[in-house]
Amino acid sequence: MELDAALEVLSRMWGRFQMVNYSLLCVPIMFHASFYLSYVFAAKQVEHRCFIPECELEPLLSETRPPWLPESAVHSCLRPAALPAGVAALNASWSCASASFSDQMAACDQWVYPNKHLSIMSEWDMTCGDNWKVTLVGTINNVGRFFGMPVAGLVSDRYGRRTVLLAGLALAGAMGLLRSLATNYVFFVVFEFLDPLCYAGLFSAAFILGMELLPAKRRVLWSAFTHSVYAAGSALLGAVAWALLDWRWTLRAFYGPALLSLSVLWVLPESIRWLASKGRNAEALGIIRRAAHLNHIPADQLNVDDIKLAACGKPSDTEERDDSKTVSQELRATVKSPVLLWRLLNCCFCWLTNMFVYDGLSLNSVAVAGNQYLNFILVCLIEVPAGLATWALMERVGRRAAMCSSLLLAGAACIAFHFLPAGVAWMRVAVYLLGKFGITISYTVIYVLTAELFPTKVRHSLFAVCSTVGRVGSILAPQTPLLAAYLDSLPLILFGSMSIASGVLSFWFPETNNIKLPDTVEEAEQIGRRQKKMAKAPAASGGAGGAGGYDNAVLDVPGSVSVSLPAEQPDRQ
Repeated sequence: MELDAALEVLSRMWGRFQMVNYSLLCVPIMFHASFYLSYVFAAKQVEHRCFIPECELEPLLSETRPPWLPESAVHSCLRPAALPAGVAALNASWSCASASFSDQMAACDQWVYPNKHLSIMSEWDMTCGDNWKVTLVGTINNVGRFFGMPVAGLVSDRYGRRTVLLAGLALAGAMGLLRSLATNYVFFVVFEFLDPLCYAGLFSAAFILGMELLPAKRRVLWSAFTHSVYAAGSALLGAVAWALLDWRWTLRAFYGPALLSLSVLWVLPESIRWLASKGRNAEALGIIRRAAHLNHIPADQLNVDDIKLAACGKPSDTEERDDSKTVSQELRATVKSPVLLWRLLNCCFCWLTNMFVYDGLSLNSVAVAGNQYLNFILVCLIEVPAGLATWALMERVGRRAAMCSSLLLAGAACIAFHFLPAGVAWMRVAVYLLGKFGITISYTVIYVLTAELFPTKVRHSLFAVCSTVGRVGSILAPQTPLLAAYLDSLPLILFGSMSIASGVLSFWFPETNNIKLPDTVEEAEQIGRRQKKMAKAPAASGGAGGAGGYDNAVLDVPGSVSVSLPAEQPDRQ
Protein backbone atom coordinates (compact mmCIF):
# COMPACT_ATOMS: atom_id res chain seq x y z
CA MET A 1 0.00 0.00 0.00
CA GLU A 2 1.30 3.47 -0.92
CA LEU A 3 1.31 6.35 1.57
CA ASP A 4 -1.52 8.24 -0.14
CA ALA A 5 -3.70 5.12 -0.05
CA ALA A 6 -2.94 4.72 3.65
CA LEU A 7 -3.91 8.37 4.32
CA GLU A 8 -7.12 7.77 2.38
CA VAL A 9 -8.00 4.84 4.65
CA LEU A 10 -7.17 6.88 7.77
CA SER A 11 -9.42 9.72 6.63
CA ARG A 12 -12.48 7.74 5.56
CA MET A 13 -13.80 8.22 9.06
CA TRP A 14 -13.05 11.49 10.87
CA GLY A 15 -11.87 9.81 14.03
CA ARG A 16 -10.21 10.78 17.28
CA PHE A 17 -6.80 11.24 15.64
CA GLN A 18 -8.10 13.87 13.22
CA MET A 19 -10.35 15.60 15.74
CA VAL A 20 -7.55 16.05 18.28
CA ASN A 21 -4.76 17.05 15.93
CA TYR A 22 -6.75 19.33 13.63
CA SER A 23 -8.36 21.03 16.60
CA LEU A 24 -4.88 21.68 17.98
CA LEU A 25 -3.70 23.03 14.62
CA CYS A 26 -6.46 25.65 14.79
CA VAL A 27 -4.82 27.14 17.90
CA PRO A 28 -1.62 28.47 16.22
CA ILE A 29 -3.68 29.56 13.22
CA MET A 30 -5.88 31.78 15.41
CA PHE A 31 -2.85 33.12 17.25
CA HIS A 32 -1.15 33.93 13.96
CA ALA A 33 -4.23 35.86 12.84
CA SER A 34 -4.16 37.97 16.00
CA PHE A 35 -0.38 38.49 15.78
CA TYR A 36 -0.60 39.41 12.11
CA LEU A 37 -2.87 42.46 12.52
CA SER A 38 -2.18 43.42 16.12
CA TYR A 39 -0.26 46.48 14.91
CA VAL A 40 -3.48 47.82 13.37
CA PHE A 41 -4.71 48.56 16.90
CA ALA A 42 -1.36 49.04 18.65
CA ALA A 43 -0.45 51.79 16.16
CA LYS A 44 -3.92 52.96 15.13
CA GLN A 45 -4.72 56.56 14.29
CA VAL A 46 -6.57 58.06 17.25
CA GLU A 47 -8.87 61.06 17.17
CA HIS A 48 -7.05 64.00 18.72
CA ARG A 49 -6.96 67.77 19.05
CA CYS A 50 -4.73 70.38 20.55
CA PHE A 51 -4.96 71.07 24.27
CA ILE A 52 -5.99 74.68 24.94
CA PRO A 53 -4.60 75.72 28.34
CA GLU A 54 -6.59 78.95 28.39
CA CYS A 55 -9.83 76.98 28.50
CA GLU A 56 -8.92 73.61 30.06
CA LEU A 57 -7.23 72.37 33.19
CA GLU A 58 -5.33 69.30 31.87
CA PRO A 59 -5.47 66.98 28.81
CA LEU A 60 -6.63 63.86 30.67
CA LEU A 61 -9.73 65.64 32.00
CA SER A 62 -10.68 67.31 28.72
CA GLU A 63 -13.35 66.30 26.20
CA THR A 64 -12.29 65.46 22.67
CA ARG A 65 -15.14 67.43 21.11
CA PRO A 66 -16.29 70.13 23.57
CA PRO A 67 -19.23 72.25 22.39
CA TRP A 68 -17.22 75.47 22.51
CA LEU A 69 -14.46 74.25 20.15
CA PRO A 70 -14.82 74.70 16.36
CA GLU A 71 -15.09 71.40 14.45
CA SER A 72 -12.11 72.37 12.30
CA ALA A 73 -9.86 72.18 15.36
CA VAL A 74 -10.29 68.38 15.65
CA HIS A 75 -7.55 66.30 13.96
CA SER A 76 -5.54 69.46 13.54
CA CYS A 77 -1.97 70.31 14.45
CA LEU A 78 -2.96 73.89 15.11
CA ARG A 79 -5.35 75.42 17.60
CA PRO A 80 -7.31 78.63 17.47
CA ALA A 81 -5.75 81.32 19.61
CA ALA A 82 -7.87 82.21 22.63
CA LEU A 83 -8.88 85.80 23.24
CA PRO A 84 -8.29 87.29 26.68
CA ALA A 85 -11.99 86.87 27.30
CA GLY A 86 -11.44 83.12 27.19
CA VAL A 87 -9.39 83.21 30.34
CA ALA A 88 -12.04 85.23 32.13
CA ALA A 89 -14.68 82.73 30.97
CA LEU A 90 -12.64 79.85 32.35
CA ASN A 91 -12.32 81.55 35.74
CA ALA A 92 -16.05 82.22 35.84
CA SER A 93 -17.67 79.04 34.51
CA TRP A 94 -14.84 76.53 33.84
CA SER A 95 -15.62 76.56 30.11
CA CYS A 96 -15.09 78.59 26.98
CA ALA A 97 -17.38 79.73 24.21
CA SER A 98 -16.80 79.74 20.48
CA ALA A 99 -16.57 83.54 20.66
CA SER A 100 -13.56 83.15 22.93
CA PHE A 101 -11.26 82.40 19.95
CA SER A 102 -9.71 84.57 17.29
CA ASP A 103 -9.20 83.71 13.64
CA GLN A 104 -5.49 83.23 14.17
CA MET A 105 -4.02 79.71 14.59
CA ALA A 106 -1.24 78.78 16.96
CA ALA A 107 0.96 75.70 17.29
CA CYS A 108 0.33 73.35 20.19
CA ASP A 109 2.56 71.12 22.28
CA GLN A 110 -0.09 69.05 24.10
CA TRP A 111 -2.97 67.00 22.80
CA VAL A 112 -6.30 65.63 23.96
CA TYR A 113 -7.41 62.04 23.13
CA PRO A 114 -10.54 60.00 23.93
CA ASN A 115 -8.26 57.52 25.72
CA LYS A 116 -4.55 58.02 26.36
CA HIS A 117 -3.85 54.25 26.12
CA LEU A 118 -5.67 53.46 22.86
CA SER A 119 -2.43 53.18 20.87
CA ILE A 120 1.20 54.21 20.85
CA MET A 121 0.16 57.34 18.96
CA SER A 122 -1.94 58.65 21.84
CA GLU A 123 0.36 57.39 24.61
CA TRP A 124 3.53 58.90 23.15
CA ASP A 125 1.96 61.94 21.39
CA MET A 126 3.03 60.90 17.89
CA THR A 127 0.93 63.47 16.05
CA CYS A 128 1.57 66.06 13.37
CA GLY A 129 5.33 66.00 12.62
CA ASP A 130 5.77 62.58 14.27
CA ASN A 131 2.79 60.91 12.62
CA TRP A 132 5.05 59.17 10.08
CA LYS A 133 6.31 56.99 12.92
CA VAL A 134 2.83 55.50 13.31
CA THR A 135 2.47 54.62 9.62
CA LEU A 136 5.98 53.15 9.63
CA VAL A 137 4.98 50.48 12.17
CA GLY A 138 3.00 48.46 9.61
CA THR A 139 5.88 48.55 7.15
CA ILE A 140 8.38 47.42 9.81
CA ASN A 141 6.05 44.57 10.77
CA ASN A 142 5.88 43.35 7.17
CA VAL A 143 9.65 43.69 6.70
CA GLY A 144 10.03 41.33 9.65
CA ARG A 145 7.76 38.80 7.95
CA PHE A 146 9.64 39.33 4.68
CA PHE A 147 12.87 38.08 6.26
CA GLY A 148 11.19 35.53 8.50
CA MET A 149 9.34 33.51 5.85
CA PRO A 150 12.35 32.11 3.92
CA VAL A 151 14.11 31.22 7.16
CA ALA A 152 11.00 29.44 8.42
CA GLY A 153 10.69 27.56 5.14
CA LEU A 154 14.27 26.31 5.18
CA VAL A 155 14.06 25.31 8.85
CA SER A 156 10.75 23.55 8.22
CA ASP A 157 12.07 21.53 5.29
CA ARG A 158 15.18 20.53 7.20
CA TYR A 159 13.96 20.12 10.79
CA GLY A 160 10.23 19.59 10.37
CA ARG A 161 6.90 21.45 10.32
CA ARG A 162 6.25 20.77 14.01
CA THR A 163 9.61 22.31 14.97
CA VAL A 164 8.82 25.58 13.20
CA LEU A 165 5.33 25.66 14.67
CA LEU A 166 6.38 25.20 18.30
CA ALA A 167 9.56 27.29 18.15
CA GLY A 168 7.81 30.11 16.28
CA LEU A 169 4.96 30.24 18.76
CA ALA A 170 7.32 30.28 21.75
CA LEU A 171 9.58 33.02 20.36
CA ALA A 172 6.68 35.14 19.12
CA GLY A 173 4.96 34.88 22.49
CA ALA A 174 8.07 36.21 24.22
CA MET A 175 8.57 39.00 21.64
CA GLY A 176 4.95 40.11 21.91
CA LEU A 177 4.98 40.29 25.69
CA LEU A 178 8.20 42.31 25.62
CA ARG A 179 6.63 44.64 23.06
CA SER A 180 3.71 45.25 25.42
CA LEU A 181 6.24 46.54 27.98
CA ALA A 182 7.80 49.08 25.61
CA THR A 183 8.62 52.41 27.21
CA ASN A 184 9.47 54.31 24.01
CA TYR A 185 9.10 54.13 20.25
CA VAL A 186 12.51 52.57 19.51
CA PHE A 187 11.88 49.81 22.06
CA PHE A 188 8.51 49.17 20.44
CA VAL A 189 9.64 49.00 16.79
CA VAL A 190 12.60 46.71 17.58
CA PHE A 191 10.22 44.07 18.90
CA GLU A 192 7.68 44.95 16.20
CA PHE A 193 10.34 43.68 13.78
CA LEU A 194 11.46 40.66 15.84
CA ASP A 195 7.92 39.45 16.53
CA PRO A 196 6.93 38.70 12.89
CA LEU A 197 10.45 37.48 12.22
CA CYS A 198 9.64 34.67 14.67
CA TYR A 199 6.01 33.91 13.81
CA ALA A 200 6.30 34.39 10.02
CA GLY A 201 6.13 30.63 9.32
CA LEU A 202 3.54 29.83 11.96
CA PHE A 203 0.46 29.66 9.75
CA SER A 204 2.21 28.03 6.79
CA ALA A 205 3.74 25.36 9.07
CA ALA A 206 0.33 24.53 10.57
CA PHE A 207 -1.29 24.63 7.14
CA ILE A 208 1.28 22.39 5.44
CA LEU A 209 1.38 20.00 8.41
CA GLY A 210 -2.38 19.56 8.07
CA MET A 211 -2.14 19.22 4.28
CA GLU A 212 0.48 16.49 4.47
CA LEU A 213 -1.62 14.41 6.86
CA LEU A 214 -4.55 14.36 4.42
CA PRO A 215 -5.33 12.62 1.12
CA ALA A 216 -5.88 14.74 -2.00
CA LYS A 217 -9.67 15.06 -1.84
CA ARG A 218 -9.61 16.36 1.76
CA ARG A 219 -7.12 19.18 1.15
CA VAL A 220 -9.69 21.68 -0.16
CA LEU A 221 -11.82 21.32 2.95
CA TRP A 222 -8.76 21.87 5.13
CA SER A 223 -7.80 25.03 3.24
CA ALA A 224 -11.29 26.52 3.42
CA PHE A 225 -11.59 25.60 7.09
CA THR A 226 -8.22 27.11 8.06
CA HIS A 227 -9.00 30.40 6.36
CA SER A 228 -12.35 30.55 8.14
CA VAL A 229 -10.57 29.90 11.44
CA TYR A 230 -8.09 32.61 10.50
CA ALA A 231 -10.94 35.05 9.86
CA ALA A 232 -12.45 34.21 13.24
CA GLY A 233 -9.08 34.88 14.89
CA SER A 234 -8.85 38.29 13.20
CA ALA A 235 -12.40 39.17 14.23
CA LEU A 236 -11.58 38.08 17.80
CA LEU A 237 -8.66 40.52 17.76
CA GLY A 238 -11.05 43.35 16.86
CA ALA A 239 -13.50 42.34 19.59
CA VAL A 240 -10.80 42.12 22.28
CA ALA A 241 -9.28 45.46 21.23
CA TRP A 242 -12.76 47.02 21.33
CA ALA A 243 -13.42 45.60 24.80
CA LEU A 244 -10.06 46.55 26.35
CA LEU A 245 -9.33 49.86 24.56
CA ASP A 246 -5.70 49.55 25.67
CA TRP A 247 -2.97 48.50 23.24
CA ARG A 248 -0.74 46.97 25.93
CA TRP A 249 -3.42 44.71 27.38
CA THR A 250 -4.63 43.77 23.91
CA LEU A 251 -1.17 42.38 23.13
CA ARG A 252 -0.97 40.58 26.47
CA ALA A 253 -4.42 39.04 25.91
CA PHE A 254 -3.04 37.09 22.93
CA TYR A 255 0.70 36.63 23.45
CA GLY A 256 0.36 35.38 27.03
CA PRO A 257 -2.06 32.53 26.17
CA ALA A 258 0.12 31.72 23.13
CA LEU A 259 2.96 30.75 25.45
CA LEU A 260 0.62 28.74 27.67
CA SER A 261 -0.74 26.81 24.65
CA LEU A 262 2.65 25.19 24.06
CA SER A 263 1.96 22.75 26.87
CA VAL A 264 -0.95 21.35 24.83
CA LEU A 265 0.46 21.70 21.31
CA TRP A 266 3.47 19.57 22.29
CA VAL A 267 1.43 16.43 21.52
CA LEU A 268 1.10 17.30 17.81
CA PRO A 269 2.74 14.71 15.53
CA GLU A 270 5.26 15.56 12.84
CA SER A 271 4.25 15.40 9.16
CA ILE A 272 4.20 11.77 8.01
CA ARG A 273 5.15 12.77 4.47
CA TRP A 274 8.08 14.90 5.68
CA LEU A 275 9.36 12.07 7.88
CA ALA A 276 9.17 9.68 4.94
CA SER A 277 11.03 12.17 2.69
CA LYS A 278 13.86 12.19 5.24
CA GLY A 279 14.04 8.41 5.42
CA ARG A 280 12.65 8.36 8.97
CA ASN A 281 10.20 5.65 8.07
CA ALA A 282 9.99 4.09 11.52
CA GLU A 283 8.68 7.34 12.98
CA ALA A 284 6.26 7.84 10.08
CA LEU A 285 4.87 4.32 10.44
CA GLY A 286 4.62 4.82 14.20
CA ILE A 287 2.33 7.84 13.68
CA ILE A 288 0.21 5.90 11.18
CA ARG A 289 -0.02 3.00 13.63
CA ARG A 290 -1.11 5.34 16.44
CA ALA A 291 -3.67 7.01 14.16
CA ALA A 292 -5.12 3.64 13.16
CA HIS A 293 -5.37 2.67 16.82
CA LEU A 294 -7.13 5.93 17.80
CA ASN A 295 -9.56 5.63 14.88
CA HIS A 296 -10.22 1.91 15.57
CA ILE A 297 -9.24 0.84 12.04
CA PRO A 298 -8.84 -2.97 11.82
CA ALA A 299 -5.65 -4.50 10.44
CA ASP A 300 -7.45 -6.01 7.42
CA GLN A 301 -8.19 -2.43 6.20
CA LEU A 302 -4.81 -0.93 7.05
CA ASN A 303 -1.78 -3.13 7.59
CA VAL A 304 0.92 -0.67 8.63
CA ASP A 305 3.71 -3.15 7.91
CA ASP A 306 2.68 -3.27 4.23
CA ILE A 307 2.85 0.51 3.67
CA LYS A 308 5.60 1.50 1.22
CA LEU A 309 7.34 4.80 1.88
CA ALA A 310 10.25 4.47 -0.55
CA ALA A 311 8.59 6.75 -3.12
CA CYS A 312 8.73 9.62 -0.67
CA GLY A 313 12.48 9.89 -0.83
CA LYS A 314 13.90 7.23 1.49
CA PRO A 315 17.68 7.21 1.00
CA SER A 316 19.43 3.94 0.27
CA ASP A 317 22.06 2.53 2.58
CA THR A 318 24.85 3.85 0.34
CA GLU A 319 23.49 7.39 -0.04
CA GLU A 320 24.88 10.20 2.03
CA ARG A 321 22.16 11.45 4.36
CA ASP A 322 23.04 15.12 4.51
CA ASP A 323 19.68 16.89 4.83
CA SER A 324 20.90 20.37 3.96
CA LYS A 325 22.66 19.05 0.86
CA THR A 326 19.54 17.13 -0.20
CA VAL A 327 17.33 20.20 0.09
CA SER A 328 19.80 22.40 -1.83
CA GLN A 329 20.10 19.82 -4.61
CA GLU A 330 16.33 19.59 -4.88
CA LEU A 331 16.05 23.40 -5.01
CA ARG A 332 18.62 23.58 -7.82
CA ALA A 333 16.81 20.87 -9.76
CA THR A 334 13.52 22.72 -9.36
CA VAL A 335 14.95 26.04 -10.59
CA LYS A 336 16.63 24.32 -13.56
CA SER A 337 13.28 22.94 -14.71
CA PRO A 338 11.67 25.45 -17.15
CA VAL A 339 8.21 24.17 -16.24
CA LEU A 340 8.66 24.55 -12.48
CA LEU A 341 10.57 27.83 -12.78
CA TRP A 342 7.73 29.38 -14.77
CA ARG A 343 5.18 28.15 -12.25
CA LEU A 344 7.32 29.50 -9.39
CA LEU A 345 7.53 32.98 -10.98
CA ASN A 346 3.81 32.98 -11.73
CA CYS A 347 3.12 31.87 -8.17
CA CYS A 348 5.26 34.70 -6.81
CA PHE A 349 3.33 37.33 -8.76
CA CYS A 350 0.00 35.85 -7.68
CA TRP A 351 1.14 35.94 -4.05
CA LEU A 352 2.29 39.54 -4.47
CA THR A 353 -1.10 40.52 -5.87
CA ASN A 354 -3.11 38.59 -3.31
CA MET A 355 -1.28 39.97 -0.30
CA PHE A 356 -1.19 43.53 -1.65
CA VAL A 357 -4.92 43.61 -2.36
CA TYR A 358 -5.96 41.53 0.67
CA ASP A 359 -3.96 43.60 3.15
CA GLY A 360 -4.83 46.84 1.41
CA LEU A 361 -8.57 46.19 1.65
CA SER A 362 -8.23 45.00 5.26
CA LEU A 363 -6.22 48.02 6.41
CA ASN A 364 -8.44 50.53 4.64
CA SER A 365 -11.61 48.96 6.06
CA VAL A 366 -11.50 51.19 9.14
CA ALA A 367 -12.14 54.19 6.89
CA VAL A 368 -15.30 52.81 5.31
CA ALA A 369 -17.92 54.22 7.71
CA GLY A 370 -19.03 54.09 11.34
CA ASN A 371 -17.28 52.38 14.25
CA GLN A 372 -13.71 51.39 13.37
CA TYR A 373 -13.76 48.24 15.50
CA LEU A 374 -17.10 47.07 14.11
CA ASN A 375 -15.99 47.70 10.54
CA PHE A 376 -12.83 45.70 11.12
CA ILE A 377 -14.80 42.79 12.59
CA LEU A 378 -17.29 42.76 9.69
CA VAL A 379 -14.58 42.88 7.03
CA CYS A 380 -12.88 39.94 8.77
CA LEU A 381 -16.07 37.92 9.16
CA ILE A 382 -16.93 38.18 5.47
CA GLU A 383 -14.02 35.81 4.96
CA VAL A 384 -16.04 33.01 6.56
CA PRO A 385 -18.63 32.77 3.74
CA ALA A 386 -15.76 33.35 1.31
CA GLY A 387 -14.04 30.29 2.76
CA LEU A 388 -17.18 28.19 2.30
CA ALA A 389 -17.52 29.47 -1.27
CA THR A 390 -13.88 28.51 -1.87
CA TRP A 391 -14.57 24.96 -0.78
CA ALA A 392 -17.47 24.62 -3.22
CA LEU A 393 -15.59 26.28 -6.09
CA MET A 394 -12.39 24.27 -5.76
CA GLU A 395 -14.28 20.99 -5.53
CA ARG A 396 -16.53 21.72 -8.53
CA VAL A 397 -14.41 23.74 -10.94
CA GLY A 398 -10.89 23.14 -9.63
CA ARG A 399 -8.11 25.33 -8.25
CA ARG A 400 -7.22 27.18 -11.44
CA ALA A 401 -10.72 28.25 -12.41
CA ALA A 402 -11.55 29.22 -8.81
CA MET A 403 -8.52 31.48 -8.50
CA CYS A 404 -8.93 33.03 -11.93
CA SER A 405 -12.62 33.86 -11.45
CA SER A 406 -12.16 35.20 -7.93
CA LEU A 407 -9.29 37.48 -8.97
CA LEU A 408 -11.34 38.85 -11.85
CA LEU A 409 -14.29 39.38 -9.48
CA ALA A 410 -12.10 41.27 -6.99
CA GLY A 411 -10.59 43.36 -9.77
CA ALA A 412 -13.96 44.24 -11.27
CA ALA A 413 -15.37 45.20 -7.85
CA CYS A 414 -12.41 47.44 -6.99
CA ILE A 415 -12.54 49.28 -10.32
CA ALA A 416 -16.35 49.58 -10.17
CA PHE A 417 -15.94 51.35 -6.80
CA HIS A 418 -14.46 54.33 -8.67
CA PHE A 419 -17.61 54.82 -10.77
CA LEU A 420 -20.10 54.69 -7.90
CA PRO A 421 -21.51 57.99 -6.60
CA ALA A 422 -20.00 59.04 -3.29
CA GLY A 423 -23.43 59.83 -1.86
CA VAL A 424 -24.65 56.21 -2.07
CA ALA A 425 -22.69 54.86 0.89
CA TRP A 426 -24.42 51.47 1.15
CA MET A 427 -23.62 50.65 -2.48
CA ARG A 428 -19.97 51.57 -2.04
CA VAL A 429 -19.72 49.44 1.10
CA ALA A 430 -21.38 46.49 -0.67
CA VAL A 431 -18.97 46.69 -3.62
CA TYR A 432 -16.03 47.07 -1.23
CA LEU A 433 -17.05 43.91 0.61
CA LEU A 434 -17.53 42.11 -2.70
CA GLY A 435 -13.93 42.92 -3.57
CA LYS A 436 -12.78 41.57 -0.18
CA PHE A 437 -14.94 38.48 -0.77
CA GLY A 438 -13.26 37.80 -4.12
CA ILE A 439 -9.68 38.36 -2.97
CA THR A 440 -10.28 36.14 0.07
CA ILE A 441 -11.28 33.26 -2.21
CA SER A 442 -8.17 33.78 -4.33
CA TYR A 443 -5.98 34.05 -1.25
CA THR A 444 -7.37 30.75 0.04
CA VAL A 445 -6.84 28.99 -3.29
CA ILE A 446 -3.23 30.15 -3.69
CA TYR A 447 -2.31 28.45 -0.41
CA VAL A 448 -3.58 25.10 -1.67
CA LEU A 449 -2.21 25.50 -5.18
CA THR A 450 1.28 26.44 -4.00
CA ALA A 451 1.43 23.50 -1.61
CA GLU A 452 0.38 21.11 -4.42
CA LEU A 453 2.76 22.30 -7.15
CA PHE A 454 6.20 21.57 -5.67
CA PRO A 455 8.12 18.49 -4.38
CA THR A 456 7.93 17.43 -0.75
CA LYS A 457 11.57 18.11 0.15
CA VAL A 458 11.36 21.76 -0.92
CA ARG A 459 7.63 22.34 -0.54
CA HIS A 460 7.84 24.63 2.47
CA SER A 461 10.97 26.38 1.13
CA LEU A 462 9.28 27.31 -2.15
CA PHE A 463 6.05 28.07 -0.31
CA ALA A 464 8.11 30.49 1.79
CA VAL A 465 9.73 32.02 -1.31
CA CYS A 466 6.31 32.77 -2.81
CA SER A 467 5.03 34.12 0.49
CA THR A 468 8.17 36.25 0.91
CA VAL A 469 7.70 37.86 -2.49
CA GLY A 470 4.05 38.38 -1.60
CA ARG A 471 5.21 40.13 1.55
CA VAL A 472 6.42 43.00 -0.66
CA GLY A 473 2.74 43.63 -1.33
CA SER A 474 2.05 43.69 2.40
CA ILE A 475 4.92 46.14 2.90
CA LEU A 476 3.48 48.49 0.28
CA ALA A 477 -0.18 48.12 1.31
CA PRO A 478 0.01 50.39 4.41
CA GLN A 479 1.23 53.22 2.16
CA THR A 480 -1.66 53.06 -0.34
CA PRO A 481 -3.84 55.57 1.57
CA LEU A 482 -1.33 58.22 0.49
CA LEU A 483 -2.61 57.78 -3.08
CA ALA A 484 -6.04 59.03 -1.99
CA ALA A 485 -4.58 62.54 -1.82
CA TYR A 486 -4.53 62.53 -5.64
CA LEU A 487 -7.76 60.58 -6.23
CA ASP A 488 -10.07 59.17 -3.60
CA SER A 489 -10.47 55.77 -5.29
CA LEU A 490 -6.93 55.52 -6.72
CA PRO A 491 -5.90 52.79 -4.21
CA LEU A 492 -8.82 50.61 -5.31
CA ILE A 493 -8.07 51.21 -8.99
CA LEU A 494 -4.55 49.93 -8.33
CA PHE A 495 -5.91 46.92 -6.44
CA GLY A 496 -8.31 46.17 -9.29
CA SER A 497 -5.71 46.44 -12.05
CA MET A 498 -3.32 44.05 -10.34
CA SER A 499 -6.12 41.59 -9.58
CA ILE A 500 -7.19 41.43 -13.23
CA ALA A 501 -3.61 41.00 -14.45
CA SER A 502 -3.00 38.19 -11.98
CA GLY A 503 -6.32 36.59 -12.88
CA VAL A 504 -5.27 36.37 -16.53
CA LEU A 505 -1.87 34.88 -15.64
CA SER A 506 -3.50 32.25 -13.44
CA PHE A 507 -4.71 30.51 -16.65
CA TRP A 508 -1.16 29.21 -16.96
CA PHE A 509 -1.32 27.16 -13.76
CA PRO A 510 -1.98 23.42 -14.06
CA GLU A 511 -5.06 21.95 -12.43
CA THR A 512 -4.11 20.14 -9.20
CA ASN A 513 -7.50 19.00 -7.95
CA ASN A 514 -7.39 15.50 -6.40
CA ILE A 515 -3.83 14.78 -7.47
CA LYS A 516 -1.18 13.04 -5.42
CA LEU A 517 1.20 15.52 -3.78
CA PRO A 518 4.45 15.36 -5.80
CA ASP A 519 7.42 13.97 -3.92
CA THR A 520 10.09 14.54 -6.60
CA VAL A 521 10.90 17.13 -9.27
CA GLU A 522 9.85 14.68 -11.98
CA GLU A 523 6.43 14.17 -10.41
CA ALA A 524 5.98 17.92 -10.02
CA GLU A 525 6.81 18.48 -13.71
CA GLN A 526 4.24 15.90 -14.76
CA ILE A 527 1.33 17.68 -13.04
CA GLY A 528 -1.12 18.87 -15.64
CA ARG A 529 0.34 17.03 -18.61
CA ARG A 530 -1.75 14.45 -20.40
CA GLN A 531 -1.12 11.84 -22.99
CA LYS A 532 -1.52 12.77 -26.62
CA LYS A 533 -3.79 9.78 -27.07
CA MET A 534 -6.16 11.15 -24.47
CA ALA A 535 -6.25 14.49 -26.30
CA LYS A 536 -7.22 12.68 -29.50
CA ALA A 537 -9.79 10.40 -27.92
CA PRO A 538 -11.10 11.98 -24.69
CA ALA A 539 -14.23 9.89 -24.65
CA ALA A 540 -12.30 6.65 -24.72
CA SER A 541 -10.03 7.74 -21.89
CA GLY A 542 -12.91 8.95 -19.77
CA GLY A 543 -10.79 11.75 -18.35
CA ALA A 544 -11.10 14.71 -20.69
CA GLY A 545 -12.12 17.88 -19.00
CA GLY A 546 -12.13 16.25 -15.58
CA ALA A 547 -11.19 18.26 -12.56
CA GLY A 548 -9.25 15.59 -10.72
CA GLY A 549 -6.05 13.98 -11.90
CA TYR A 550 -3.19 14.59 -14.27
CA ASP A 551 -5.41 14.54 -17.34
CA ASN A 552 -6.55 18.16 -17.20
CA ALA A 553 -5.77 20.47 -20.11
CA VAL A 554 -3.58 23.34 -18.99
CA LEU A 555 -1.63 26.22 -20.43
CA ASP A 556 1.98 25.57 -19.51
CA VAL A 557 5.39 26.95 -20.39
CA PRO A 558 5.67 27.56 -24.12
CA GLY A 559 7.98 25.04 -25.71
CA SER A 560 7.85 22.59 -22.82
CA VAL A 561 8.18 18.92 -23.65
CA SER A 562 5.07 16.81 -23.24
CA VAL A 563 5.51 13.71 -21.11
CA SER A 564 3.07 10.82 -21.20
CA LEU A 565 1.58 10.03 -17.82
CA PRO A 566 -1.40 7.85 -16.97
CA ALA A 567 -4.27 9.75 -15.45
CA GLU A 568 -4.51 9.13 -11.74
CA GLN A 569 -7.99 8.33 -10.51
CA PRO A 570 -8.49 9.17 -6.83
CA ASP A 571 -10.03 6.62 -4.52
CA ARG A 572 -13.73 7.55 -4.25
CA GLN A 573 -14.69 4.92 -1.70
